[in-house]
Amino acid sequence: MKKWLIILGIIFVIQIPFNLHYHAYYYATHMKNNKNQYYRFAPLLGNNYLPQNYVPGYKIDHIDLREATNNVVMKTNVLTHKDKIEINSQFANYYPNKYQNNFYVITFLNDGKAEPDKELENLPNNTKQRAYASLNRFNQTLKEHSRRPIINLQWLWNMWYQVSN
Repeated sequence: MKKWLIILGIIFVIQIPFNLHYHAYYYATHMKNNKNQYYRFAPLLGNNYLPQNYVPGYKIDHIDLREATNNVVMKTNVLTHKDKIEINSQFANYYPNKYQNNFYVITFLNDGKAEPDKELENLPNNTKQRAYASLNRFNQTLKEHSRRPIINLQWLWNMWYQVSN
């Protein structure tokens, strides 16, 4: 009996890194945030493959790098019939009108904190609110559709994330 407990314990310990990697989007979107301007999924877009079924309605371009996949997520008609959003691991561009080159930029830090750039003068006044609403909608879609792990290690993910920042 002890032998089987030891074997099961070893198997559990070995599968932890795989669990954290393959369910990273689930863990990132289920972290508790003090403020609403943390987008923990953003750093993952630079090195974790994002399956299309996690974000239905969005277009994903996978740029394969040597050992990682850089994901660029795009969607038109997010909040209105004319807007567009592009998200990658470093920034998000929100276009109030998909036919214009004027856009609002939100830069992501390494921990997923959103840092707004200076607003352009020729953008509508509510562009900043719409940009964040678009990001929140993407985050909610990812949270709802990401695959739930069989063994939930959210506590370990949270602990690891706090130590690394």
